[in-house]
Amino acid sequence: MATSAITGPSALTAGEAVALTLLRDGYTQRTIHTRTDIDLGALYRLAARHNVTAPHGTCEGHDCYEARGEDPCRPCELARARTTARALARQRRTIPAALRTRLTASARRRAVTR
Repeated sequence: MATSAITGPSALTAGEAVALTLLRDGYTQRTIHTRTDIDLGALYRLAARHNVTAPHGTCEGHDCYEARGEDPCRPCELARARTTARALARQRRTIPAALRTRLTASARRRAVTR
């Protein structure tokens, strides 16, 4: 009787293996999800199970620490803070759809009356 050559936590599908490789090589969450269609929560649990980490100083690195239940290193913590701050600033700059509709309607009325 032959034994399996795979002696790890579990066998990976091709998509999972590609996703872990992209994570290790420093690709962003968005790129990994676009290329492999793997849920990001599942990606980090899978990375923790197979001891794969993203580069330090990235948001992905911070998420790897969280998946392992460890405190993030300083560069990863700063990267997460920067990304969160950018997302909040982007959110503040966007105009809600209802207000946008009102603004464009009033602009059209002003253009017609001139």
